[in-house]
Amino acid sequence: MKSENDIIDTWQKQTERVSADTFNRYFADGKTRRLTSLRKLEEAFDKVLREVREAEVGDIPAVWHIYNMGVIVKTRESLFSIDLHHRRAVEFAPLLDFALITHNHDDHWRHDFYDAMNRSGKTVVSSFLDNYGAVNWKDGSKNWASSGGYHPGVCTFRIRDVEIRTTHVDHNTYLVDFTTAYEIRVGNWVFYHTGDCGSAAKFETIWGRPDLWLFFPGCGVDVADAIRRIQPKKLCFGHLWELAHKSGRLDAPLIRKALAAARSAGASPTLALWGDRL
Repeated sequence: MKSENDIIDTWQKQTERVSADTFNRYFADGKTRRLTSLRKLEEAFDKVLREVREAEVGDIPAVWHIYNMGVIVKTRESLFSIDLHHRRAVEFAPLLDFALITHNHDDHWRHDFYDAMNRSGKTVVSSFLDNYGAVNWKDGSKNWASSGGYHPGVCTFRIRDVEIRTTHVDHNTYLVDFTTAYEIRVGNWVFYHTGDCGSAAKFETIWGRPDLWLFFPGCGVDVADAIRRIQPKKLCFGHLWELAHKSGRLDAPLIRKALAAARSAGASPTLALWGDRL
């Protein structure tokens, strides 16, 4: 069994071979160009698509990581995504009951996926798209991000067997309240997804310690401080080795630094690799 350091070194070596331009060409034509990282991304999608169809789910939902901060969640009654971003994302549209999107950056959502959901009459929850489905933003607050878009404030709503609470966190010092964080409860199980966040100051959970937190330890966030605030039962780092970024990838040195910071705060973090069932 490979050690954590071996896994990090292997992924670092393979992802370094994929330039941002190569990745964008792959997204357009689907050709993996004999690159291990791109083949892994295709295989991850196939794996998750197959397992989602086959999995029998009990009281604890199943969560799969596809890429970036994108996950698929299956409960007894529902199937939904958060930040689903893959060149084949539209293949999930017929299967999903609804989709959540954290923020308006094109490595966290796709127009074709959103259009496919819209055509099927499926709910898409975001702070910047038109389709809010049955969601009722009760407080009526209006906070405008610098890129434009309606930002509802704190709100709790229910879709099927899934209870969802939204808050807003800062992507960085100038994209204030730009990212929607989702606290999700299914029965007694709680999942926290904070998208891209540069500060832990606005992190907030009300349903107890999350059973699972998918957390991006980049954008300058203080990892140890964030973990001490939330104290998750299980912590997974996501947004690793983002291939579309020309610079600022969360790669091996930063990942090791984040892992060390998390452990100093008492957590036992794992890495959310493409295709993993978390």
